[in-house]
Amino acid sequence: MERVEPEEFSRRVSAKIGDLATDVEVKYGHVWAKVDPARIVDVVSALKTAPDLACGYLTFLAGVDWQEEGFEVVVTVYSVTNENTVILSVSLGADATMPTLTGVFRSAEWHEREAHEMFGINFDGHPNPEKLYLPEDFEGHPLRKDFRLASRVFKPWPGAKDPSEAAGGGRA
Repeated sequence: MERVEPEEFSRRVSAKIGDLATDVEVKYGHVWAKVDPARIVDVVSALKTAPDLACGYLTFLAGVDWQEEGFEVVVTVYSVTNENTVILSVSLGADATMPTLTGVFRSAEWHEREAHEMFGINFDGHPNPEKLYLPEDFEGHPLRKDFRLASRVFKPWPGAKDPSEAAGGGRA
């Protein structure tokens, strides 16, 4: 097993998924690419099955709330053979829906359940969209930026930590 330099690995990734992704580049020592939600399963499958890439491990999948811009899902896969990481960025907009990756990586099931529960991101075709952490009767998605914490509804925040709180000393 010999490490492939990120620049060379990026060229290999571009050659394999270049027509499926955009902005394939090396940043911070890892390969990054932007992927359309409709193409994510094809991209992840290509990264996993291509012998010269061999990204056989899904190491991370999480949601990001960009408020007005909508949601993003970040998917990270790793190649043990080449000792490289590929980070995929999937912009979902306000729709917050993308296909499930459980058909490619079984481990995506847990990550997708968490992103669904915490952000409200939907994964079409997910085999088990049950909650992981919260009670069944819980309403809302706690990691969305517009989610109101109960402690702030009932008790004002003791200091101005957010810019919007500077004038009023706390918001309800």
